[in-house]
Amino acid sequence: MIKLERVRTKTAIPSSFRGRTPRNRLVAMLKHARSQLKAGEPIKHDIESKWSVTKDQLLIETHNKCAYCESDITTVSYGDVEHYRPKSVYWWLAYVYDNYLASCAICNQRFKGAKFEFLGPAIPPPAVLATSTDEELKELAEVLIPDPLDEEAVVIFEELHRAEGPLIPNPYIDDPEPMFAWEVFEGAGEVEVVPNNAFPNSDQIVDACERIYGINRPQLKRRRYKRFEFYDLFRKALNDLPAGAPSRSSVEEMLVSLRKADSEYAAMIRFLDAA
Repeated sequence: MIKLERVRTKTAIPSSFRGRTPRNRLVAMLKHARSQLKAGEPIKHDIESKWSVTKDQLLIETHNKCAYCESDITTVSYGDVEHYRPKSVYWWLAYVYDNYLASCAICNQRFKGAKFEFLGPAIPPPAVLATSTDEELKELAEVLIPDPLDEEAVVIFEELHRAEGPLIPNPYIDDPEPMFAWEVFEGAGEVEVVPNNAFPNSDQIVDACERIYGINRPQLKRRRYKRFEFYDLFRKALNDLPAGAPSRSSVEEMLVSLRKADSEYAAMIRFLDAA
């Protein structure tokens, strides 16, 4: 996982996920919750999918890689718009743009699903009452759904995220790279994510990411190793080349490219390169 940056412009973010539209969707959900409470029923929502329009921009920001496992996803699949906090639990975040990222179907559907773990107090659900007025629900929606172009609202949303203390990082808010170390098993032909003991709670984070993202699934460990072999070949070639050799600059450029954000498993390469 590498740190990601959201592009916060009107061009990048669809109009249906900024301003009044997402707030109006949430108001409708809050009214539905109120009606269920009035009827003495548990709050449950049939959430309509509206987020596919965000996928192209999310993929640009993840460099066409899964935000979790860093595998290229657009070559062989469409990729998913993933709700970082699962919409089945955090239903009021279903249309929050800052809750979206791009992931591969394996990380999202086979592993993560509706799972989410954290160390701190949970972000509380909306304080909807059976007696809440329409005006109160509108005011509540203003607080709950940050406009992605409103810097102050985004800061508050990110502070709530940090207070909850998720064990699975959100690469748009957290910097995942210091959390992980990488161990090469040449005999097995695998590279495994392991705790970086210099980072607090890294063992818990890696454990959660293994279970919830599948970051050490066998296929992924083998695919990382293939990337490591490619990197290791160029690293050894650079060490063997004499200064001034015509091909030396090309090898150096290749090693630099493997560390760039658009390269598969860049976090692994950066860690091993710094070791």
